[in-house]
Amino acid sequence: MIIELHIIQNFAPSNLNRDDSNAPKDCEFGGYRRARISSQCIKRSVRRHPAFAEAVKKGGGDVGVRTKRIKKRMEEIFTGTYGKAPDEAEKTAIAVIELLGLKLSDADKTEYLLYLGENEVSEIAKLAIAAWDVFQKGDSGKEKGKKKKDSTPDELKKVQSDLIAVVSKSRKEARSYAADIALFGRMIADNKNMSVDAACQVAHAISTHKVDMEMDYFTAIDDLLPGEDTGSDMIGTVEFNSSCFYRYSLIDIKKLGANLGFNEDLLKAVVLGYLEATIKAIPTGKQNSMAAQNPAGYVCVVVKKDGFPWSLANAFQMPVAASREDSIEERSISALLDYYDRLVKIYGGSSILYDGHINLYELQSQSLDQMLQNVGNVLP
Repeated sequence: MIIELHIIQNFAPSNLNRDDSNAPKDCEFGGYRRARISSQCIKRSVRRHPAFAEAVKKGGGDVGVRTKRIKKRMEEIFTGTYGKAPDEAEKTAIAVIELLGLKLSDADKTEYLLYLGENEVSEIAKLAIAAWDVFQKGDSGKEKGKKKKDSTPDELKKVQSDLIAVVSKSRKEARSYAADIALFGRMIADNKNMSVDAACQVAHAISTHKVDMEMDYFTAIDDLLPGEDTGSDMIGTVEFNSSCFYRYSLIDIKKLGANLGFNEDLLKAVVLGYLEATIKAIPTGKQNSMAAQNPAGYVCVVVKKDGFPWSLANAFQMPVAASREDSIEERSISALLDYYDRLVKIYGGSSILYDGHINLYELQSQSLDQMLQNVGNVLP
């Protein structure tokens, strides 16, 4: 079973997702320049949205944290939760990180961002506490300045095996990852067994129309400027655009169920939390100066019993344009529905278990809550 989410969303002038030059991200599609919001930006907005965290916690799950500061986090647990001395806590945290096959930089951060669930961090901390005396006897076995082929003491090898099992996908029994890790996956370069295959695919959002970048020239004047002085004390420019986006993502329900330890209640909570958060979440880029808080004009959720996903991006190969009668968002919705009907006619719709939508431009449209409830009724 797969669940697909299609969204049409028009934004006022904004710069929601910037590139390295602080310009709104863009791309070429169908031979025309389009505005773009990266999938990474969308996923962060979703997993940080309250609707996602609330749904997951109600389902008995937890969410992950992405950080380089796992050493500091473990030290806080050792000292705060277990009342250990700060110097012992630091020594143990360093040893645990080494036993996991990870490295610390000079700033006491890991070399790259780690994506761990709070349940994983808690399990690691419990194992470390159980072996506390062993960790205090010495280092993790690595001699200063050199690294032996197998330098881990025998008394730490069992601890190391247990620590790795907490975050390893090679663990035999069913296990539940943090909800966002279960959805979006995890890649650890130094330890492939810590990697998690994603159950969710998220496309880069692209504008349904051709886009032209705009430039905002602004000045700022000193409030305490003497009366005889004139001129501004700051001059700058900001690039922006106003775009109507097509957004698409899909969830592999079987894979998500496996990543969540085959917990059906948690599975339903994560799916519905993801759908609600994705529909409501808006990237935060330049929002304080542009406030592009525009809700989606159209949302469609399709539940299929087999894995034949349909992105509807090709509905916009030819850029959509507003007319005297219809807005750019309405024209985009019409183009999407027409393309979807063509796909159903050619490929058939026998695998579709549920096909529901909300539409701001339909007076009789169902509500978001009604649609989510209908999706929940179809889930296993």
